[in-house]
Amino acid sequence: MAKPKSSRYQRRWTLRLFEWGVLACVLLILTGVFLRKVRHLQCEAERFAVQATIDNLRTAVLLASVFHKENERACRNARPCGNPAALLTAETGLAPEGYRGAADDVDPAAVAPGAWYFDRATKTLIYRVRCAEGFQSPLSGPARLRLCLRRAHPSTTNAMPLVVEPCESYAWGDSD
Repeated sequence: MAKPKSSRYQRRWTLRLFEWGVLACVLLILTGVFLRKVRHLQCEAERFAVQATIDNLRTAVLLASVFHKENERACRNARPCGNPAALLTAETGLAPEGYRGAADDVDPAAVAPGAWYFDRATKTLIYRVRCAEGFQSPLSGPARLRLCLRRAHPSTTNAMPLVVEPCESYAWGDSD
């Protein structure tokens, strides 16, 4: 027959269970804080990647509109309401990551988050935002930003290069 456990043993066992419970709670809280920070960093990484892509588009458009080349494809896209992603591809041979091409009458909800596409109907380059927390835009529906290819404002020189600008204002603030 087994010897009955003493009350001192029972108290120690209960205390150990309590310690393990506290440890589990602390680990869960730390895991939650860690996952929140990771999500914030993912949103920041997306914001920086999109801004880098926009900067690349602006550079390709400026080069194509200022320096005339024999590249027929670039000349075709180097006009107001043209496709800046196609111009970037013609200039550098590289397309924005996630670029799906040009399409007509695209439902933004049907486009995967993180994808770029050129809407022929509105003549805009659209990016579907992955991390919508902290992203603000006047557009209804899924979070996205739209870029337009326009003539720059007249300057002191006779040349009026093209620029890539947001069609609507947007803000990409902190998600915390």
